Amino acid sequence: RRAGFSQVMISASDVVGHPGGVAAGVRAVRDSGLAVTGLEALRDFEGLDGRLHAYKVDVAKSMLEVCSELGGRLLLVEASTSIHADASADAIVRDLRMLTFLAIPMGIRIAFKGVSWSRTARDFAAAGELVFRANCPNLGLVIDAFDVLAARIPLDDLDAIHPDQIFLVQLSDYMWQKIQSVEEQAATATHFRVFPGEGAHSDDLATFVSKLDAIGYGGNYSFDVYNDDYQQMPPKTVVSRARRAAEWLVETVLRRALPVPNMERLRRTAGD
Repeated sequence: RRAGFSQVMISASDVVGHPGGVAAGVRAVRDSGLAVTGLEALRDFEGLDGRLHAYKVDVAKSMLEVCSELGGRLLLVEASTSIHADASADAIVRDLRMLTFLAIPMGIRIAFKGVSWSRTARDFAAAGELVFRANCPNLGLVIDAFDVLAARIPLDDLDAIHPDQIFLVQLSDYMWQKIQSVEEQAATATHFRVFPGEGAHSDDLATFVSKLDAIGYGGNYSFDVYNDDYQQMPPKTVVSRARRAAEWLVETVLRRALPVPNMERLRRTAGD
């Protein structure tokens, strides 16, 4: 908030792991004055059956409750990597629809994200096809710039996605020029991301954001920066880097003045 951000993504594990308990974690977020962009992340949900399915439904219900208590209106769901998941489109669509029905009474939207190491949706195009088939108004997409850059996905694929179908865009970069395997991509994604403007793909990232702007996307951006080194730095230093990244994106990439203190289009993720 002191750095000028008005919204924040919240990790469910941070809330339930708060030293004072869940209620104290929720209160800390609400007292911050920051709006909650969304809660992350429900994983390995779709394509299961039997007791494993029932178990994951309970997990989903609990996360929806936490999201609601925080005042959040979006739950991020990452495409399943479970070896136990049925990867057929019918099974995935069935479970995504069920999840949206659970979320409707709470006024929460479900944002589905494809990941390269998933068994059900390996990119935003595949996730978009499943979202289209599910045909639920509170179901949409998360598009992660890191995945687009690392997997070298053509930006023309964004033309097939209606901007209203995109519920959130995550932004980050990384330091090396190329990622050679899915395993390396997974390791980089969870340990070595950097803020936009700090990595080796600033030009590509700028083109990605400009493309989204061109197709009419006007929703939230989140800095999804998981970095082990950042966790060893003072929070003030990390958030200063986030602020510089936001200024670079808005002033340099999108060519527009930066609203201060509220950056209405660019949001920082918390706890990453």
